[in-house]
Amino acid sequence: MTTSTTELTAEQIWTVQPGEKRSVGVINIVTMALLIGIGFVVGAFGSISFPLGFGVNFFWTGIAVQQVGSIWFGMWGVLAGAIFPFFSNGIAGTPLYVSLAYVPANFVQGFLPAWAFRYFKADPRLKKGRDFLILFLAMLVSSAFGALWSTLVVLRGFGLLSTDSVPLFIWGWFGGNMVAGIVFNFILLKALSGVVIRSSAFVKQWWS
Repeated sequence: MTTSTTELTAEQIWTVQPGEKRSVGVINIVTMALLIGIGFVVGAFGSISFPLGFGVNFFWTGIAVQQVGSIWFGMWGVLAGAIFPFFSNGIAGTPLYVSLAYVPANFVQGFLPAWAFRYFKADPRLKKGRDFLILFLAMLVSSAFGALWSTLVVLRGFGLLSTDSVPLFIWGWFGGNMVAGIVFNFILLKALSGVVIRSSAFVKQWWS
């Protein structure tokens, strides 16, 4: 296709055009591996403020890899977002069984924004207020699910938290993801989506 990204509508970004061939390739595997590596580094060493324990922080930069990576790269980004916390949590001393139990939360945190952009045909370049709103709501719902699942189902379910600690950990997960997401997701999507959309790594559907 010769159409520049500045001429594409939001719907066209997510629609396979006539004559356009898309398939799974090595670039997708490489992209997922890179996201896992980046996620590990920023998740383990890029979190600001004091960690609460069990991989929960007040400012978790790994959320940007989960959500922006999934919007751009579909299921490859979602999978990377579910995998890299095993490594970053390991550095923080989180038990393996806890990291495994976190998988639904990490999956949803990446999947929901990716799904919302594709279903509602939102523009990852954030051209309109509607695009910002869809991103914010997807972040809000996915972070709320992650916080509730991880605190009530995982940590409380395994008996790792006292009742008094539950509100702090819910806020730690939810607030840490939302604040970091607001800081990084909007900037990364606005600044880089035009370039990513032109690349062969960009995923319009879920796998290609």
